[in-house]
Amino acid sequence: MTAMQSHICRIAVFYDGTYFSKVSNYYAYQHERRSRISLRGLHDFVAAQVAANEQMDTRRCKVVAASYFRGRLNAKQALEQDALYSDRSFEDVLMREDVALHQQLVNTRADGSFEEKRIDVSLALEAYDMASLNRCDVCVLITGDSDFVPLVRKLQALGTRVMLLGWNFAYERDGRQYSSFVSSGLVDRVNYPVAMEKVIDAAPRGGDAMVDNLFLRSDAPPQRTPTR
Repeated sequence: MTAMQSHICRIAVFYDGTYFSKVSNYYAYQHERRSRISLRGLHDFVAAQVAANEQMDTRRCKVVAASYFRGRLNAKQALEQDALYSDRSFEDVLMREDVALHQQLVNTRADGSFEEKRIDVSLALEAYDMASLNRCDVCVLITGDSDFVPLVRKLQALGTRVMLLGWNFAYERDGRQYSSFVSSGLVDRVNYPVAMEKVIDAAPRGGDAMVDNLFLRSDAPPQRTPTR
C-alpha cells in the first residue's frame, strides 16, 4: 500500500541495541571506513529509503519516533568491566538525537555471556503498540534476529509496512573468525529489506553523500556503543 502524497509518512525506528553495537564496532575497528555509524545520518538514510519505496517526496517522510533497546549491566558489573563511562557517553548521544532508551538488567550465564531475551520482547511490544495505535506508517527494524519474524507478521496484519536494515559481514581478529548474518526468514518476510553492507561497499568514499553521512566525521563528538 502506498501512502497518499498529501500525507506525511510517519516512520518509527527500533534498534536492537546488541546488534547495532556489533555493527558499529565492526565499522569502527574492522572495516576500511574506520568510523562509527551516525544515528542522525542513519535516520536521514531511512527517510530517503522509505520515500523511494513509498513513492513519496523525501520531505514528507519523517522519523517521528526512535527507540533503542539494550540489556544493562548492574552497577557492580559495569564498574568491574569499566563500562560506566562508555555507557553514559552513548546515552548522551541517544539524548542528543532524541532516541528513547529502553533498558533491562541482563542475566549473566555461567560462561559469562548475557541473556537478553526480555529486551527483545520489550522491543516487540513497543513496536506493536506504536503500530496498533496508528502512530506510524512504516516500522524500521535494525536487527538480524529471526525471533522478530512473528512481530513482522503482526505489524503487517495491522497494515504497517516494515523495513529491515541488516548487515552481513565476517572478519578475522587475533586468529579467530567473527561474523554476523541477517536471518533469511526475516529478510523474506519484511516489505523493504535493505542489505546495508552492500549499500555501503558499493559507494566509494566521497562519492555518495548519503552513504558518507552514515558515518561520524573525525571531528564529531565520540559515540561509543556498549558491547552488549
